[in-house]
Amino acid sequence: MRTKLILTSVLLASCSDFSMPSMPSGTLLAPYKMDIRQGNYITPEMREKLKLGMQKSQVHYVLGTPMINDAFHGNRWDYVYRLEHHGEVVEKQRLTLHFDGDNLVKIDDGKTVETAPVIEKQATEPTASKPAVKVEPEADVLKSVQGWATAWSAKNARDYLAAYTAEFKPGGMSREAWEAQRLDRISKPKAIEVALSDINVSMEDDNHATVSFTQDYRSDNYRDQVEKTLQLVNQSGRWLIAGEQAGKAVKTKAKAQADDLAKADARPVSANQQAVQDAIKHWADAWSARDTGKYLDSYGATFKPKEIDKAAWETQRKERIGKAHSIAVKVSELKIKLHDDSHASATFMQDFRSDSHKDRTRKTLLLEKTGDAWLIVAEQAMK
Repeated sequence: MRTKLILTSVLLASCSDFSMPSMPSGTLLAPYKMDIRQGNYITPEMREKLKLGMQKSQVHYVLGTPMINDAFHGNRWDYVYRLEHHGEVVEKQRLTLHFDGDNLVKIDDGKTVETAPVIEKQATEPTASKPAVKVEPEADVLKSVQGWATAWSAKNARDYLAAYTAEFKPGGMSREAWEAQRLDRISKPKAIEVALSDINVSMEDDNHATVSFTQDYRSDNYRDQVEKTLQLVNQSGRWLIAGEQAGKAVKTKAKAQADDLAKADARPVSANQQAVQDAIKHWADAWSARDTGKYLDSYGATFKPKEIDKAAWETQRKERIGKAHSIAVKVSELKIKLHDDSHASATFMQDFRSDSHKDRTRKTLLLEKTGDAWLIVAEQAMK
């Protein structure tokens, strides 16, 4: 026991030789404070994609779930963000969105406010100082038809089907079979675009209207343009579709040009025209097959890409072609013009589709004959 006491005394004496580093008088050790980020950070790119008239599902896809979504005010979404650095707020951001039903009608980012045009409805008790503004029924009918087309384009089957009355009877099938068919056709394509033009609204009375228009439908696997007529009825303040008739397919300007080119194709072509056509097909096939070697060999030594040198362009093309899992390039409406025996231009519609991108572009290629091969020496694209 005595030995233990002696050892303890020695150890305590040894510890007394250690001391804390000297610090200036009044200095305290401050705890480390981490950077704290809270809420939804909206990048300029995300803000640019936000447009008035978008549906809630589209806004959610672009910006994500709002930081504040008041259950009592479902038509207002608040995206709030703050960054604290060493305990101090160094960045704040707030974006408030207002909806009318399912459509975005107001964007307030604290600096600017964007508001969709609103049709004023007649007041219940108009005053003498402010005369009531009468709403034209055609405007409400048109808004309903455009909402139907928007829901279809957004692949929103619920809102699309809600645009029809409960009494709507499709031709040649039961209502249940028709709804199942529409759900299938809306859900299958990756993308749908429905555009209406030449719209004509005819009011039969206060509760019945007929709307005729040209409907341009395009998806990733089908496209058509037809004349369509809808009969609408006013039910509880909503204009709903009670009848629908699709007329003949419309011969568009593009289709007319394609027909003219088809007639031209029926005429004999020269050997050089055929060689240019084969060269363009070889270029498109190599691109579709993701064969970068054959694709780049389709371009001549004098080809100069815009805003980038050729070596960087070739690296870019290799990267983009190699990154895609699948590519399909279709050339249509091809028109070839021979300037002389060694120079030609080709104009056509290019439909490009990969697993991550698709577009339709009018393109012009300038080709030059080098040896026995026609090679691309210039390229111009126009949306």
